[in-house]
Order: sequence, then structure tokens, then C-alpha cells
Amino acid sequence: MENDIAWQNELVRRARIYEDIEAGRRFEGTMTALDYAAMAALTFVLVVAFWIWGA
Repeated sequence: MENDIAWQNELVRRARIYEDIEAGRRFEGTMTALDYAAMAALTFVLVVAFWIWGA
């Protein structure tokens, strides 16, 4: 019984957090175009470096 109440409280807490995030339009951890461009550039550099190293 105590476990059920604790779980219900946890679900309410999580729902409140998600509602707060949604209301504030703040999504920590979302990637921007700059993040994707940096990932693509690093991938390209890595591929070229291994290609040169293996050639």
C-alpha cells in the first residue's frame, strides 16, 4: 500500500515537471542546427583522418 502511494506521488511529481517544461517552452538537451553542423564536421574530420592514416 505504501509503495502504491509513493509511486502515485512520483507520477504526480513527474507530471508537474513535464507541465513546467512545456509551459516554459524550455527543452534542455534539444539539439540546434549548430549542434548538427558541428557533429557533421567532426564526423567528416574523423573519416578523413582515418582515411589518411590508413592510406
